[in-house]
Formats: sequence, structure tokens, C-alpha cells
Amino acid sequence: MSKNSNKKNDNKIRKNNIINDFTKKNFFEYIFSGNSIFNYKIILYWLPPLLFILTTSLVIFMAQIESEFLAGLIAGLVIYIIYFIIDFTYQNILCKYTSKLKLLKNSLINSLTPCIFVIIGYIIAVLLPNVKRCNILLQDTGIEERGELRKMNTDITRLMNIHKNNFAIAIFFYIFSIIYNNPLKKKKCSNNNLC
Repeated sequence: MSKNSNKKNDNKIRKNNIINDFTKKNFFEYIFSGNSIFNYKIILYWLPPLLFILTTSLVIFMAQIESEFLAGLIAGLVIYIIYFIIDFTYQNILCKYTSKLKLLKNSLINSLTPCIFVIIGYIIAVLLPNVKRCNILLQDTGIEERGELRKMNTDITRLMNIHKNNFAIAIFFYIFSIIYNNPLKKKKCSNNNLC
């Protein structure tokens, strides 16, 4: 294949994979017309938030992080890494004729917007009140419980109360970042770098 035909092929891939471009088919027609939830246009909506919640929760609970500001920075770093890995993987699969260095640069830039939005969302959620100061999940069963188990359960519950609102707002801001960066049904306004 010539260099021009390779470039045209990558341009065609770019046009077919613009996030939020549902001009030919709406979102539901797109999903139910044989396209997988693992398609580039769809996966960036559900996989990064899912991995974000799992990874950030694990980090917060393992390190016992109570500071919402510190957790916000960790959340931004986590979403940056997750988004970068997914975006770079898909760009390598889709853009066969584009240099790896350009794909790496694209993914580094694409990951910035969700990272910034998640940090802002997580920190804005500091303004929301926590549900309770401390809520012990274990009920008195009449069985004598060990002090360590009760303390661990109290710590987990306390951390859940502190960070629950932050996760919800951060996910909302993540979805908003995808829509902000790639306005719905506007091909020429997409800021997502592909190929």
C-alpha cells in the first residue's frame, strides 16, 4: 500500500470513530445495530468510570485517606492513567498506519480533559455534606466481636461516608468532560485526537 492510501485509511477510521458523532444513527441505534459495547465510541463512557471507582476506592481504603483534596488529586491521576491506557490501546488497534509516537501524543492529550474535570468534580463535592460522621455497619448479634473487626468496619464506613458524594460528582464530571470535549452530533467540533 502507498503512503497516501494508508493516510486515507486512517482518515476514514478517524471519521468513523468520532466520539459523540451519532449523525447517521442515534446512540441506541448505534449500540443495537451490531456494534459492541467495546467499540471506541462507547467504551470511553463506561469502562474508565468503572475502573476509576474500583481503583480509587482501593487506594483510598488501603491508605485510609480522609483528605478529600488529596483523594481528588489521586482520583485525577487514576482517571488520567486509565483513560490513557484505554485510549492508547484503541488507537493502536484502529490506526495501523500512524506512527506510535503520534498515537502516544494523542492519548496523552486526550487524557488531560477527563483528568482535569474529575479533579474539579471531586473537589467541588467537598461542599456537599457527608451523610453521617460515623455509621457502624455491624449490628449487635449477641456474639462478642473482636475490637479490630469493629474498628476496621467503622473505618471503612467512615471513609465511605466521606467519599461517596465525591465519587458521584467525579463520575458526573467525567461524563460531562466527554460531552464537552466531543459535542453531540458535531463532527467538526471533536477535540479527541485519533490517528
